[in-house]
Amino acid sequence: MFPEQGHDRQVLTVRQLNEEISNAVARAFPATIWVRGEVQRLPHDAARRQHVYFELHETGGSGAAEYQASVSLMGWDRQKFGLSRYFDGTDPDLQIANQLEVCLECRVDFYAKFGKLSLKVVGVDPAFSLGKLEAQRRRTMQYLTQQGLLGRQQELHLPDLPLRVGLITSPGSAAEQDFRTGLEDSPWTFTVEMRGARMQGEALQTEVVRALEALQSLPLDVIVITRGGGSRADLSWFDQQELAERIARSPLPVITAIGHEIDRSIADEVAHASCKTPTAAAEFLVERIDEAAFRLENAAQRLAGIAGERLAQARRRIDLEPRVVRAAQSRQLRARLWVQSTASSLQRSQAGRVAGEKEQLVRRGMRLTSAIRTVTERTVHRLSDLAAGMGREVPRILRTREERLVNYAAQVRLLDPERLLARGYSLTLDASGHLLKDAADAPPGERIRTRLAQGELLSIVQPQRSETGSAPVARRKKKIKGDNPGQEALF
Repeated sequence: MFPEQGHDRQVLTVRQLNEEISNAVARAFPATIWVRGEVQRLPHDAARRQHVYFELHETGGSGAAEYQASVSLMGWDRQKFGLSRYFDGTDPDLQIANQLEVCLECRVDFYAKFGKLSLKVVGVDPAFSLGKLEAQRRRTMQYLTQQGLLGRQQELHLPDLPLRVGLITSPGSAAEQDFRTGLEDSPWTFTVEMRGARMQGEALQTEVVRALEALQSLPLDVIVITRGGGSRADLSWFDQQELAERIARSPLPVITAIGHEIDRSIADEVAHASCKTPTAAAEFLVERIDEAAFRLENAAQRLAGIAGERLAQARRRIDLEPRVVRAAQSRQLRARLWVQSTASSLQRSQAGRVAGEKEQLVRRGMRLTSAIRTVTERTVHRLSDLAAGMGREVPRILRTREERLVNYAAQVRLLDPERLLARGYSLTLDASGHLLKDAADAPPGERIRTRLAQGELLSIVQPQRSETGSAPVARRKKKIKGDNPGQEALF
């Protein structure tokens, strides 16, 4: 075993040395062992590679790696032990990635030809990694609670018309397409400012934080962070403390749609609102605008009704005033007739008196005539004063009613639908001219008219399936009626 002996020394060839080391390693580790450490240098395309090579690190108190070991997953072991799901994202709980602490079952292998010691992966303990992630999650939640950041986003006001949207997602991803399609299929005109970022892996926190800072300086109403589905370990990238803190402290409302039906990340917990999917996030924004439009329409109808009632009341009041004048004049006339009738009756009743009483009757008649004159003058004076007062009061009342009518007319003009059309809104009518409020009221093949500030759009509702395979959505083929008759466009 030890040739070329001489001068009391043993000389080994490289092959002999490496084979001795290999045999010693095999004797020292006859069975598999479990090794834990932090994954580093894992290729980004590990899911597509036949053989995967990476490292396990153990960090010291300073946070720097003090020890490391080479790890390999051979293609045959990958198939034999069913380990692909931990690298390609098909496992529902765990996907191995850089900076993730794992516990792996390995064979200690020393390859004699290259003199390389490595660990051959034959098993994965998902419970270990998930336990570590949960412990870290609890520490982060405790920090956010102590800092008062968990409810901070809910205190922000989300506008009723969140039409200016900031989007953070992976450029060109299905998540981006689903979100944009959800907005485009609505009747509202959204403006989307997008900043790309990786949605998993060790670069996620840095890139998402950078995108948040860029969007917060723009005139936006809301920011949406979205991605597709993945494993529970993928979700852990949204549990990082700095990312959660930046979302909580954002001056703009942040909506998360990370694509998990059951689990919630810490980013979901601190966000203003969380949705399950990118499509759900788009529907959330569209429904908020629909609700605001519905409230505005109801308010306009109620205001128009109140204005009409007030106008009718004012008109009735104005119509009453001529009758008051006529009633006063009639009362004055009746008073004069009563005075005349009373005087005549007295004169007739005194005509048959004896001559001896004539002088007394004359005196009484004169006093009565004087009294009648005084009463008549006072009555006429009072009626004249009443008529003069009414003459002054009626014009003032008319002016007040006229001013109210002018104010009501101004309010009616403000609520005129033509003003809403001029501001960019539209009205969609069915074939019979009734206003459409629900897309379900326009079945495929139905002809509809969209009224704009300038002209109308004639459309035919066509069915079309969304790219995600969901239920059919209405697509509209519109014929523009106005400056360019006959022009068609597909929306």
